[in-house]
Amino acid sequence: MGGVPGRAPGVGSPRVIWRGEIYQVDLGRPVGHEPAFLRPAIVVSSDIVNNGPGELVMVVPVTSTDYGLRSHVEIATGVNGLEHPSYARCDQIRVVSTKRIRLRRGNIAPDELRSIDRALRFILDL
Repeated sequence: MGGVPGRAPGVGSPRVIWRGEIYQVDLGRPVGHEPAFLRPAIVVSSDIVNNGPGELVMVVPVTSTDYGLRSHVEIATGVNGLEHPSYARCDQIRVVSTKRIRLRRGNIAPDELRSIDRALRFILDL
């Protein structure tokens, strides 16, 4: 699919969502300690799921706060569109509708995605 860079599905022309991309995602209003509102999040579900008929993706929210937890993976600045060092909160994994996805920010590095995979295996006891 062609698509318009920076456009999410349902906003203009269709877009393919790839694992490891960072998007601005509207996580809605918080309940308890949930990450919420419009914030960066990393797509961690498979490309088949991301672009399937269910129109759902699994994301890990990003924070700028270092909590020093094993389940948080540091994400450096660069081509990913993040302005400062940030942390993927793998303990806050979410399934969201593709309609919640807004602007594409970039991609994380392959070694960062491998670190996220390790953190998810730890959190999910896989």
